Amino acid sequence: MTLTRNMIKSLGSHGEPPIDRKLEARLLQQFGNEPCPYEYTEQDLHEQVRKFIMHYHQDKIELQEPF
Repeated sequence: MTLTRNMIKSLGSHGEPPIDRKLEARLLQQFGNEPCPYEYTEQDLHEQVRKFIMHYHQDKIELQEPF
């Protein structure tokens, strides 16, 4: 199973943090193809994407904080 643009759009409507174009591109790059020779299950894909989004927004917040 791979991630599609429609799946990304549905994530934005489930109370997840917002998904901008840069994040969408990174998600498709990371999860748009199967990790050969393995295959994502729906549950694994959802969890990996959730963690990726969480880390993306966490890193974005940390970069905005002054030292």
